Amino acid sequence: MRRQAAIVCVSLGLAAGGCALNEVPPTAEKLLQDGIAALGIGEIEAAQDYVARARGLSPEDVVTAQWSSVLAELLWRDDQAIAEQWQALRIARRQALDNEQMLRIQGRLGDLLYASGRWGEATIWLQSGEQGDETQRREAFAQITRMLPFSRYPSGPFLTEQRLLPGDSPEFACGVAGKQRSMAIDTGTSMTTVSREFGQELGVHSLRPAGAAIDGAGRQLEVQVGVLEQFTVGDVGLGSLPVLVVADEALQLRDLSGGPVRVPRGVLGLDLLAAFRMTLDPERESVVLERPIGLAAEDSVQCVRAEGRCLAPVVVEGVRMWFVLDTGASHSSLTAEGVSMLPGGDSRATPSFRRIRTVGGGLLSVREVRDLVLRTSAARFQGVALPVVPRAQGGFFPVHGVLGVDLLSRCRVTLDRGRARLVAVR
Repeated sequence: MRRQAAIVCVSLGLAAGGCALNEVPPTAEKLLQDGIAALGIGEIEAAQDYVARARGLSPEDVVTAQWSSVLAELLWRDDQAIAEQWQALRIARRQALDNEQMLRIQGRLGDLLYASGRWGEATIWLQSGEQGDETQRREAFAQITRMLPFSRYPSGPFLTEQRLLPGDSPEFACGVAGKQRSMAIDTGTSMTTVSREFGQELGVHSLRPAGAAIDGAGRQLEVQVGVLEQFTVGDVGLGSLPVLVVADEALQLRDLSGGPVRVPRGVLGLDLLAAFRMTLDPERESVVLERPIGLAAEDSVQCVRAEGRCLAPVVVEGVRMWFVLDTGASHSSLTAEGVSMLPGGDSRATPSFRRIRTVGGGLLSVREVRDLVLRTSAARFQGVALPVVPRAQGGFFPVHGVLGVDLLSRCRVTLDRGRARLVAVR
């Protein structure tokens, strides 16, 4: 019996000491619960292991298949996320699940296809997945897909280097219907977004109310979705694109840390930027967009894509945290959850005053943690003071802080297929 128990432990892939002899091996349900709990504290590798083992033990479980899809999406593996969601749908059909469960599965499949630029495939699943709070958004996205190409596919030479315009945030000129217009690079925004006035100037058409979206600060704002025609970046043509349209003041308030007085009227979000290998180079004062080829694991870090934002692992005083890689934020910051992770916890934060942009303007009293050392990829930042900025809670993956332009502008930043490389140049 002892030998059989040992064989069970080995077959489940447990590390030495992880399964005592004669101990009952964990069930698929328990493994899945442990995986979800690991995600809640940012342990993405442990979550991946738990869910993979649960998937192996229970290949016909719909919930496990869906969580496997969620993990693939978090790790930027779009094709795998879609394939796992397809499998969840097939299992649900075989098991004849109730209509509400089927709608949820179909709706998320539509979301995944839409986000990956497979617009023609997304239409039917967005329509069939309309339910609850997601009804308005999915209905609007489904209607927009009929005016877009079947799939997003750049044309022309797939390499361009564009000069960054003077200013506090990375901004460069893009082509819209033959005209050059300035747009900012905002890796903290899930979708390419323009203000209402700018959208009218650019000829954004077929506007549909699309419910609410989460901005870079974790707040909800009302949005519309429309179509932008003939979009180009240098010599790379992207054709028709879906864009979010928000009230003019929403873009003005997207940077809670104050930021420049002049704010961009349009931002390129992660939906578009993730289709490229992007390099922001402060020495050359340029941005390079090219075909994604991946980054080597030894000189880059694996990021997580949660709620449309890119989260990079940052080691702060020996503790791994997850910071939004946010080129749209003027200043780096900590969340309350991030402060609690530090050695000493809340006692490390001292009263301070920082300029926080609010609807009425003015100053807001905040706390600040000083003399921090941050490391991510090949970049190290010493003697950093981070304000504690309030952030709306939500989602199942933690956000401990924000890496803003104040720190990112000291680095050459490359983002490619969910991996990031930061090399200090200043």
